[in-house]
Amino acid sequence: MFNNSLISSGVLLAGLLSALPSSAMLQAPNTFGDKYQAVPPVVRELTQVVYYRAKGSAIHPAPANVYVDGRYHTSLLPGGFTSFCLKAGSHTLGAFVNDPQYLGKTQGRYMADLMGGTTYYLRVDEQQQLQQPPSAVHRQQGESEVKQSRRQIHARSRATDIVPCVYDRAAAQSASHYLFTSNELFKQTGGIMMLSDQGMEALNEMVVTVRQQHPLLHSVILRLETRTDGEGVLRSKAKAIRNALTLAAIPDALIRAEFVHCGSDCPGDNPRVQILVR
Repeated sequence: MFNNSLISSGVLLAGLLSALPSSAMLQAPNTFGDKYQAVPPVVRELTQVVYYRAKGSAIHPAPANVYVDGRYHTSLLPGGFTSFCLKAGSHTLGAFVNDPQYLGKTQGRYMADLMGGTTYYLRVDEQQQLQQPPSAVHRQQGESEVKQSRRQIHARSRATDIVPCVYDRAAAQSASHYLFTSNELFKQTGGIMMLSDQGMEALNEMVVTVRQQHPLLHSVILRLETRTDGEGVLRSKAKAIRNALTLAAIPDALIRAEFVHCGSDCPGDNPRVQILVR
């Protein structure tokens, strides 16, 4: 994700905890705020970053200055975290311990291409040099390590590219997966692909369950797998399912079809049909 563009060589200088940027000296009554809670996903136009400093791994009490696009954001103490949103795209990020001269604003700036709708977990590396990229970890590891951390609130951010987070409530809602086979749902009559009586019954039962589990529907994705069917056959199958769901009062605007051409792991004579509901 990170590359070495915009790198300038530099040397970390020793500093004391009091050697914070002037903006960090604008103290709030408390240094830490609320304990970390899992962050929901953001909309596709935005990207979300959780920057944290694991308390157990800190080897120096000095703060870790966090920079976003060359602007000071905050100073993380051991056990602290910050989270923020940016417009999806290219940004420079960094966090450096013992940076009293704020070299991280102009040196060691690593360009990251941040994808929309994605949350990145960045862990402060206690021994990170200015010429090294930020340490990105998988979400599972990040949430495990940050869950005991508290939000850093003692400094005022100067990072002007940070924008308010807009969360994707539909993506945050757990999805229900329903798996069928083509033989279970369809029959071919006169060269036309249509739902069988068994298929209609299976879909009606699914709709009853959907109504119970998802009082407020956000999306219904029809995912048809194939190894041999042409696009025309796939479209006919998707249309048959769509018609059955709309007859059962599922709004047509919420239904979207996807065609997946699979390899040897896909049963060629009886491909699968997945329906994902949020």
